Amino acid sequence: MPASPPPQPHDLVRDLLRPENFPGRTRRVTLASTHISHVFLTDTEAWKVKRPVDFGFLDFTTLEKRRRFCREEVRINRDLAPGVYRGVAPVRLDARGHSLRRGGRVVDYAVRMKRLPDRARAREMLEAGRLAWGHLAALAARLAAWYPGRRRTPRFGTAAAIRVNVRENFEQVAPFVGRFVAPERFASVRRWQEEFLRTHAGALRARVRAGRIREGHGDLRLEHVYFLPSGPAAIDGIEFNERFRCGDVASDVAFFAMELVQRGRHDLASWFLGRFALETGDFDLLTVLDFYISYRAWVRAKVACFVADDPSTPPDKALRKSEEASAGFALAEACTRPPWETPRVIVVAGQVASGKSTVAEAVARALGYPVVSSDATRKTLAGLGLRDRGGPGLYTKAFSRRTFRELFRRARVVLRSGRGVILDATFGARALRARARKLAGKLPFLLVEAWCDDATTRRRLRKRARGASVSDAREAEWRLLKGRFEPIGEFPPGQHVRVDTRLRVEAWVPEVLKALGR
Repeated sequence: MPASPPPQPHDLVRDLLRPENFPGRTRRVTLASTHISHVFLTDTEAWKVKRPVDFGFLDFTTLEKRRRFCREEVRINRDLAPGVYRGVAPVRLDARGHSLRRGGRVVDYAVRMKRLPDRARAREMLEAGRLAWGHLAALAARLAAWYPGRRRTPRFGTAAAIRVNVRENFEQVAPFVGRFVAPERFASVRRWQEEFLRTHAGALRARVRAGRIREGHGDLRLEHVYFLPSGPAAIDGIEFNERFRCGDVASDVAFFAMELVQRGRHDLASWFLGRFALETGDFDLLTVLDFYISYRAWVRAKVACFVADDPSTPPDKALRKSEEASAGFALAEACTRPPWETPRVIVVAGQVASGKSTVAEAVARALGYPVVSSDATRKTLAGLGLRDRGGPGLYTKAFSRRTFRELFRRARVVLRSGRGVILDATFGARALRARARKLAGKLPFLLVEAWCDDATTRRRLRKRARGASVSDAREAEWRLLKGRFEPIGEFPPGQHVRVDTRLRVEAWVPEVLKALGR
């Protein structure tokens, strides 16, 4: 009688691809693997098992480490993805193999998550043309509300601390020079990033003093952001390395913007960053933003190199990752060069409720410029949320002078970063308009005057009174301020265009762009 074949050793991946090894009525299991984890997708849940690997910047080689980092992953992700992270479950082994539902010896751990719909993921939405301005505005507001509650981590914001990450990046990419990245590009980007840290050490210290260094997400990519009926959510924040997760909030949002740029949507990236600056009042992030976009592009390219170089990577995926690496390195270098377009100064002025903010936002979407708003500046100076109602103290002459000093300071920061800027305020006084013109200096300048009739103004103000608004002006203030508004007539036709905001945006945006020579 022939001998029975020896029993095959149990394989975790093979076992967990069988539905009977999961709790509930699981009908189907699919696998999504990365270089650091296996994710088993059932009908309604995702189970993430960390691979026993050591890449230097992460170490999952022991059972205890995997258990600890599973718990850490749940901790750091619950706030930004409420209801998604359900806990940590043991993977057990018995005579029938690995299971997440039977008893047996604990041999691994899995992060248990609610499965989110692919169609709600930012990456798929972008590819399908469904990622809209409103989604990005909601994400900017969500992040702006989230960061202040995160733990401060000032030691990760110094030039010395950032230099550790930068040098590690280049050391880990060095083996791929000549294969995925040209030697000249490697040397150029390394030189620029290290020079930036030397010359901007003061700006980085200012970011630390301002409390902008926080425990963040660390991996805010398009594939990790979802737009759900309950609002934006982000999963897969970095749990395995504190120094990758903690840093300047500018670095966190730069990651998301960088991925938009890589996919050819520089307009969405610029508008998102400007919107985040508006929501937070943190226009100083523009001082360091290009550095962080370059840094994040290099990180993504480095990871793509790892995958492309892995012998177990299928050839088609290896080719795709090699192309992704080359594109990432190119973007990292592009950030080191000055912008190709001369920045402009655009002032949007007009009476209360004339539609100024609508005009400013429409032009910002068309150009990708940040908007510096007097209403938003006033609220952030007072320590209020943008849509909180301000008291009379915010509208004294002294506080208004302070507001416009800060508004012009923020505008100068934007211009020094090489970007154009949009100033959104009533600008009812000729003296304020003259300051705006002086700010522009030799740069192209345009004042866009928003206009509508009184009946439209009253209708808008009554609607505003029924809900939250960045602007506190109501009908009583309009009547008072209307008589004080100094008519705009001091600029030549090439620097002044008037738009009727009763019309649809599509009717007057081309007129503004034509005045800008676009």
